[in-house]
Amino acid sequence: PLELAFNGHACVTLSSSDGRTLVMDPYLSGALGGAIRFTPVKADADWVTVSHYHVDHCHVGRELGTPTVIDRSQRVSGVDFRFIPTYHDAHGGTRMGLTQMVTFMWDGLRVAHLGDIGCALTQDEVRALGRVDILLWPTGGVYTLGPEDAPQVLDLLQPRLAIPMHYEHAGCALGLAPVDAALAQLSHATVLRAPGGIWSSGSGLPDEPTVLVLDPVCGP
Repeated sequence: PLELAFNGHACVTLSSSDGRTLVMDPYLSGALGGAIRFTPVKADADWVTVSHYHVDHCHVGRELGTPTVIDRSQRVSGVDFRFIPTYHDAHGGTRMGLTQMVTFMWDGLRVAHLGDIGCALTQDEVRALGRVDILLWPTGGVYTLGPEDAPQVLDLLQPRLAIPMHYEHAGCALGLAPVDAALAQLSHATVLRAPGGIWSSGSGLPDEPTVLVLDPVCGP
């Protein structure tokens, strides 16, 4: 089965049933003046995806081994990674620049990581992302979409499993909103919590769109 571990901030590790490991948007521990307090991500990664080159999303240190870095649309070892550019802010990228969303199939499931998107999804972007089984989306605001945007994202994409990321936490002191602020906006969504920080497809995907809050495995 597919195994997903939420490391913290916007970083997850995906492990496939055939033993391949993918790390997405790894942060530099201690970055941004010490605001990123999560411990370093450690994995023998085959691949790393990078949505944009800000230090809290693109650190490929020795702790990850010698992975192939993927930051543009391409086919790698039979997996088609599709990157979709979007804005890092709500002002046409004039304040924070650009970021990218990425979507791909992993163990038969469609995964979409929205990077540091800071603007509303367009219909073209929704079509490009397609059917989403597992969604990783920022909810903390300030630099990205925030709590008030959460219902629209879920309504547009209808993911079977939505995992919030990039929110204020003991491991991230950027002045973002906490995850509970986004959850409070989701009046019609099923919300589950998994304290262990790891989800496996072996447990089955929910039939209805469900928000799953994972505790970061890389504690501050």
